Amino acid sequence: MPVKKVQQSVPAGTVPAVEPPVRPPSPWAPSPRTRAATPEPPLLTAEDPVEYPSEDGLPMSTNPDHLEWMIRCHRELKHRYRGRQDLYLGFDMLVYYERGNREAAVAPDVFVSFGVPSRERPSYFVWLEGKPPDAVWEFGGPLTVKGDAGEKKETYRRMGVREYWLVDPVGGVHDPRVQGFELVDGAYEQLPCEQGPDGSVAVWSPVLQLELRFAQGRLRFWNRETAQYLELPEDEAEARIERHQRARHEAEAQIKRHQRARHEAEAQIKRHQRARHEAEAQIKRHQRARHEAEALRQKAEARAERVEQALKEEKRATKALEARIAEIEAESRSTRDPT
Repeated sequence: MPVKKVQQSVPAGTVPAVEPPVRPPSPWAPSPRTRAATPEPPLLTAEDPVEYPSEDGLPMSTNPDHLEWMIRCHRELKHRYRGRQDLYLGFDMLVYYERGNREAAVAPDVFVSFGVPSRERPSYFVWLEGKPPDAVWEFGGPLTVKGDAGEKKETYRRMGVREYWLVDPVGGVHDPRVQGFELVDGAYEQLPCEQGPDGSVAVWSPVLQLELRFAQGRLRFWNRETAQYLELPEDEAEARIERHQRARHEAEAQIKRHQRARHEAEAQIKRHQRARHEAEAQIKRHQRARHEAEALRQKAEARAERVEQALKEEKRATKALEARIAEIEAESRSTRDPT
């Protein structure tokens, strides 16, 4: 089982009062010359008065969220400073701050120290490195909240740690869930915290020149220069995959939209064709009706001509009959009147 190298009980009188170191100019971005000139600290020798264990046998973490946030914080910072030879990122490592006192030790969850070699160490010895860590993160839980905010904080202050961070992965321990403290004139002053209406928290780190945010359910580092969160290679790969998937889905959706538009256009063309066929059929019906009406008109006109002719013939016959009657009557009168 993984073990946590946490602080052992330190009597109050054993923590030496150390003046905070003078801040180096821009430790987060030293020049290449400064990087190359960083000296290697001496290793422990046989003359050291005691043996300093690198483990204490205690669990690293009893909370999976606590451990996940620790690992994520360390990995994001390690990825940000990849290739740098003038800083060291510690993870759950014992930090000894008083030579000859194996009890004078504390184990930050994560810490960063600028201006020291990036080689691996079993433990961090302040007197060998020549300086304490520059920034320390403690991911708190119900069992560690008092020590993180009290005894450990006081130890880091006396060591001269420039920034001290309290982070609450689960909630209900620290309010706000991300708190930063800066060492000013030998005392810790809380860094300004901005809280959004959605519960997000943002605190600026002068040491890292990054903004620490509690957002999207976890601690994130925001780079103001790039306006982006720090990401890991797998995050970038997943983001690329997601972008490709979104692009593919958008392309597929666009194809479907085009297909629907094409089907709608084809359906509209068919509707127009049906409407045209119906109009042509109606025109033909109107033409047939017109032809039929014309034929009926011609028949009616012919019938009217025949009737008119018959009437004329009847009139002629009537006149002829009337004329005959008149002749007969005239003949009848002449017969009756011999004179």
